[in-house]
Amino acid sequence: MYAPITKLSEIKNFLSSNSLVAQKKFGQNFLIDQNIVRYIAECSRDFFEKENVELAEIGIGLGTLTYPILEFERPTYLFEIDRAYIELAKTTYLNLFPKAVLYEGDALENLHHIFSKEVFIFGNLPYHLTSEILTIIATEFENWKGGVFMVQKEFAERVTGEVSSLSIFLEGMGKIEFLKKVNKKCFYPVPKIDSALIRILPRPKEERLFHSKEDIAVWSRLLRTFFWGKRKQIQVSLRDSPFSQDPKFQEAVRKAWEKTNISPTSRPEELNRKQFLTLGQELLDLLS
Repeated sequence: MYAPITKLSEIKNFLSSNSLVAQKKFGQNFLIDQNIVRYIAECSRDFFEKENVELAEIGIGLGTLTYPILEFERPTYLFEIDRAYIELAKTTYLNLFPKAVLYEGDALENLHHIFSKEVFIFGNLPYHLTSEILTIIATEFENWKGGVFMVQKEFAERVTGEVSSLSIFLEGMGKIEFLKKVNKKCFYPVPKIDSALIRILPRPKEERLFHSKEDIAVWSRLLRTFFWGKRKQIQVSLRDSPFSQDPKFQEAVRKAWEKTNISPTSRPEELNRKQFLTLGQELLDLLS
């Protein structure tokens, strides 16, 4: 079944009759293409259907994706900051789904409620918060099973195809896939650029690069050091970066690149993801 408000005419009528406008500060561009809604649900089903996995959605908006997610009839945690759409959910469809829990307010302040849950996450993420939300999921969620996220197409291409601080950081905990381009005309209001769907699946715990807050801090420090000067040789960044001014850390990084046969004259963009992960693991071993 579809959410109560899905068609463009219904959305416009709802906004107009309630004196509402889409809030840019919340990244509100409502998905109106039901083919994309079905695709999101179907490409995710296999990752939670056969297990005792719960669900979550960051930013429910008009409930376009929320409604089909709730129809999986699993415990589901919903996050929404806008009072108008909180009230819409409460008065139209939430009472039909007793397994749903709605957290009202800023998701960044409420995600801690599900840090320990075995949960698969959905989200149409605001551009200015995308990196922060994905970083929190990667570092704070103990047992999450994966997620499908709508992000700006340019961001999706960077995080799945380029060597960057964020893409390598996320690679340390899971596999990131570019699923599908989503044309900007699939939204209302129409944004300026296209979007894309990405799927992130965490590695089994024993295969993850980091296993503690201390590991995460070292991994983050290494990447901040190298990408501080993306065009610089890594030996120069290690020497000059404000993130690496610690003789013990510098010496460990030098030993790590020697053991992994990475040239100190390399630049970050010249290294592939596997080299970064190998280097990171060696560094963690040396500092443990």
